[in-house]
Amino acid sequence: MKFSVVIPTYKRPDDLLRCVNSILSQSLVPAEILIVDDDDLPGSLIDNIKVNCVAKKVGLIYYKKDLHIEQRGSSESRNKGLSLANNDIVFILDDDVELCQGFFENIMKIWTSSDDSNLLGVGGVIVNNRPKGTFEKIYNKIFLLDSSIPWDINDLGFQVWNDWVKDTTKGYYAHGGVCSYNKRVVEKIGLFKTFGGGRTALEDVEFCLRAKRNGYYLVVEPKARVFHYQSKVSRESEEKSGYKEGYNRVLIYFMHCHKNYWSFLEFRWANFGWVLRQLLVGHYRKAVGIYRGSREASRRILKESHRKTESIHK
Repeated sequence: MKFSVVIPTYKRPDDLLRCVNSILSQSLVPAEILIVDDDDLPGSLIDNIKVNCVAKKVGLIYYKKDLHIEQRGSSESRNKGLSLANNDIVFILDDDVELCQGFFENIMKIWTSSDDSNLLGVGGVIVNNRPKGTFEKIYNKIFLLDSSIPWDINDLGFQVWNDWVKDTTKGYYAHGGVCSYNKRVVEKIGLFKTFGGGRTALEDVEFCLRAKRNGYYLVVEPKARVFHYQSKVSRESEEKSGYKEGYNRVLIYFMHCHKNYWSFLEFRWANFGWVLRQLLVGHYRKAVGIYRGSREASRRILKESHRKTESIHK
């Protein structure tokens, strides 16, 4: 079964080259690699990658966005890559990951052996993520940040993951930057949400929760391993990324989770726990950003709700 690989990238030539080299060194390689560029990569780098791809008989599609008519951002780049891909199974990889040997082989075994039309995606694990300790597990339980499923989006819209599962695991969430998708299923449920454009936050959470609500699921294969170096190049400030996360978290809750007043109180409690967690690990600016974003989104939704109520009474 042939498959494609999409790599959204922005100002990370060194990270991108390492990622591509790890792809081409696999025992099983893709039919094509699609690089979606949010900036302007050096021509010499693209030529180098093309030579390496030709040597492995892998097609290369380099797509440079026209930022006069296209938005910059990871969700936009993912969606463009999916639209250009020529195969039904499409991997989306962050540009700062390095694949361990057997990554594609272990994931494609699942795709070739499954005929379940509700299988949306198969993802891998990040080996340099730390395991959760006992205190963190208790903390997550107290603040409603956990789930009975090791890979899930819970009823309040918070992602739950465990990179240290030992067996192939069915769930409703996977790391978006190390995951493969059935393109036909993606087209049915809709592409990645772009929110306000630019660098998005929690697009994987919204996408997976929307899929879960529509009866689709994902599988995480612990034998498919990657290192995620979380390059600091081209990243936004902690406070700005926190603001987007907080803002989008509230939007996701009201889009997919809102049930009643009690549920909203539970969400606020969980969100408080999420902010406090950032403070406890020393991410003070991110905590401030999440708080500000959550408050701004809540005010906006409240205003819109009042406006609708007033228009109905009129």
